[in-house]
Amino acid sequence: MSTGAAARIEPGARPRRDTGLPRRLLDAVLSNTGARITSYLVFVLGWQILGGLYERVPGPVEVVQFLADEIGRGGVWDAFQVTLERFFAGVAIAFVAGVVIGLLMGMWPLARALLKDTTMVGLAIPAIIWALLTALWFGFSWKAPVLTVALTATPFVAINVTQGVQGTPRDLIRMSKAFGVSTHRRVRELVLPFIMDYVFTGLRFGIILGWNGVLLSEWFASTEGVGWRTRYWYDANNFDGFVAWIFLFVAFIVVFDRLVLSPIQRRVFRWRTTVAMR
Repeated sequence: MSTGAAARIEPGARPRRDTGLPRRLLDAVLSNTGARITSYLVFVLGWQILGGLYERVPGPVEVVQFLADEIGRGGVWDAFQVTLERFFAGVAIAFVAGVVIGLLMGMWPLARALLKDTTMVGLAIPAIIWALLTALWFGFSWKAPVLTVALTATPFVAINVTQGVQGTPRDLIRMSKAFGVSTHRRVRELVLPFIMDYVFTGLRFGIILGWNGVLLSEWFASTEGVGWRTRYWYDANNFDGFVAWIFLFVAFIVVFDRLVLSPIQRRVFRWRTTVAMR
């Protein structure tokens, strides 16, 4: 064969991939990050189109301008500080109550018989109902938002903890009982390490739903906080302000989940990946 002929392809050799610019752009778009950025761009574009078609739908430009003015007035940080204090207080209550209820339901059949139906009812009640009930019980008080978050999040933590306890290896539990290991030590050194993944998953769902609950509670029964500011602009018929505060509310929980909860989950459970690779 002459030197000008095409190079012979060895048997079993893979053809070279096209590494040109179009191929690299396509790979970037089809990656996880590229797909996420594309979804954001499509969302903003669709939002802008709706804002141009309907007068009562503020577009992203109007919302950003309003947010800039609102931040300049200094009301955003104060409102978020109040809401976050209430929110994290409710999450702390939900975490403790959910873990205790979940352990009781998972380890003792009598407790499960007593608490299972009540917990399932709690799962079925939406946050807006708790917000209305706590508003009736406590009025315009900090107790209403805190209790709304706690009541909304507790059942999710409890159910996940129960499932984790029931999934604990029965052989290890029977062996610990046979060797006379105390209940306290068995829970601390056997059950709790095994169910941490379930606890974190339940807490993560509880945080997201509890964040909705605190907004609704402040909407109905508060004179400060993010929920109250959202309703303030809604009652003022200022849809730029209403959408701007809703955007801030949603953006916070998304950023909090991506930058705080997800890294914590990966760090806490990275040992499972290490074990799986061995």
